[in-house]
Amino acid sequence: MQNHWGCKAEWESTNWVLNLGVFAAGQPVGMVSLRGKEFATLREVTTGSWLGLEFQGKGYGTEARTALLHFAFEQLGAVAARTEVFQDNAASQGVSRKLGYEPDGISRDVLDGQVIVSDRLRLTREKWQHCTHLPVSVTGFESCEKFFLGETLF
Repeated sequence: MQNHWGCKAEWESTNWVLNLGVFAAGQPVGMVSLRGKEFATLREVTTGSWLGLEFQGKGYGTEARTALLHFAFEQLGAVAARTEVFQDNAASQGVSRKLGYEPDGISRDVLDGQVIVSDRLRLTREKWQHCTHLPVSVTGFESCEKFFLGETLF
């Protein structure tokens, strides 16, 4: 919750993080996030997702990431989406590749005092538009569009 409220409190139109819950039959099963840094200029987002272990392998991750990417490409007009996936996380690797992400290098971070290597993946708008996806509908975006696109907020 601290992360969620921190992202909300620090939101700027030039640097934002949108955290969304993933629910199945009214029950929370995970979350997805969309990040934009200098989005109005770069038109690139970073995506992330997490599902509880008992909900993995049931299609929820693919559905949630599809909705997130639809929002990024169709509502925000992103030109690319990036993600990073632990190299040993086969399920997340599979979802990302199923949605069209392609290799874009590696990143190195520290987790619990140890170096961990992640695959960097990238999905372009063109590749997204040439793939078939589950239908997604978005309502109410017009009232908050300015918060994402770098316009004056007040």
